[in-house]
This record gives sequence, structure tokens and C-alpha cells, in this order.
Amino acid sequence: AVNINADVFDEWAMQDLLPELPSHAVVVMDNATFHKRQDTQEAIQNAGHTLDICPLILLI
Repeated sequence: AVNINADVFDEWAMQDLLPELPSHAVVVMDNATFHKRQDTQEAIQNAGHTLDICPLILLI
């Protein structure tokens, strides 16, 4: 198992996610702390994609 932090997520997003996304994709993320890194969010948007951050809602 790998612990996820902002650096690990950013590396994955830049190396694996962005190169595989179709043009003008919508990227949906929850509000996990490692999703909040500004440069990662900007890179997704600057690549022409829409970023939608939805809070994780738990229903009990």
C-alpha cells in the first residue's frame, strides 16, 4: 500500500492522468486534502480540462 499525499497525487496526475485524458475532460475530485494543491488544480485547468471538486458526503 502507498500513502497518498499531495506530492504523490501531483506526480500521478501529471505523469499518468493528464496524458490520458481526452480533450476538454471533466475531472471530478472529492475534497481530500491532497486534491487541494493549487498547482495541480491549475495544471488540470491549464490543460483545457474542467475541474469539479465535490465534497464527500456520507449518508448515515
